[in-house]
Amino acid sequence: MTALMGLTSRLKTAKLHLITDVRASQGDFRDFVVEVMRGGVDMLQVRDADATPEQLKHALEIAQSAALQVNATVVVGHDLAVAKDFEADVLHLGAADEPILEARSALPEHSLVGRSVHSASQLASAQADYLFVGPVFGASRDGIDFPGLDLVREAARQEVVSDRDATPWFAVGGITLANLEQVIGAGAVRVAVSGAVTGSDDPQAIVAQFKQVLQQTWDDRPEMESYTIGAFGSGTAHFKNDGAL
Repeated sequence: MTALMGLTSRLKTAKLHLITDVRASQGDFRDFVVEVMRGGVDMLQVRDADATPEQLKHALEIAQSAALQVNATVVVGHDLAVAKDFEADVLHLGAADEPILEARSALPEHSLVGRSVHSASQLASAQADYLFVGPVFGASRDGIDFPGLDLVREAARQEVVSDRDATPWFAVGGITLANLEQVIGAGAVRVAVSGAVTGSDDPQAIVAQFKQVLQQTWDDRPEMESYTIGAFGSGTAHFKNDGAL
């Protein structure tokens, strides 16, 4: 993909990141993407372990076409090979995926790379362009407890959201409109969501409600005004040394 002007600026000012599969069972990916983009999604991540590379690339092309209309950002989720073939603007990696440097070396120079972190130590060492912090809500799996709101509070302490040099981060994991205020209360100003939107009968309306609350959160914090102004002087990309998790 051709680098869009202000890619890093758009990342820094993003508030709502949506993760979706290719919606093969529903067969409505194009309509779904248009709806959520109209609702106010800033970043749309396409992640589907059951989809073929061809299906993923087709979905990404549809998403990119819609995103261009509203200046949103399309993200390839967890698949470096597809991201490389697609010349992705943004790739998101899980905590156990490839090292950041390896991913960057395979992508266009302008590309940004995000990383999921699940602990305070991962948070401190993750040298990515942005972070997913969580999972915040949900039942434990395989005897491993979710880090919950405590990790959100730690992220707010380590990466102060109004600091222009801080790594942008999104709270993620089981976030709904019903628990969004808890996440904000723990210090988040950005969230990544999935099922709350993808499982809705009216995804555009749900997205709009998420975005309204998040925008109000930014508006209620005086320091975010200067942060936003400063973000638009960020250029198109920034790079950090790799830190394997």
